[in-house]
Amino acid sequence: MDPMDLIRDKFSQDCTIETVLHLLMAHFHLAEEEARAKINEYFELVDMIDEERKKAEREGK
Repeated sequence: MDPMDLIRDKFSQDCTIETVLHLLMAHFHLAEEEARAKINEYFELVDMIDEERKKAEREGK
């Protein structure tokens, strides 16, 4: 399991950002800054996917 898998799994289980942060730090031995960067990267990816879906819906109508 890589950090993105853990992040996705835990957020799908409605875990808080703080919980996911602590799990990343413990499981992957990341510093807090590194763990926060991984979470931010995850949210950026989710935002890009959402934008692509919205764009596809607009073009499909």
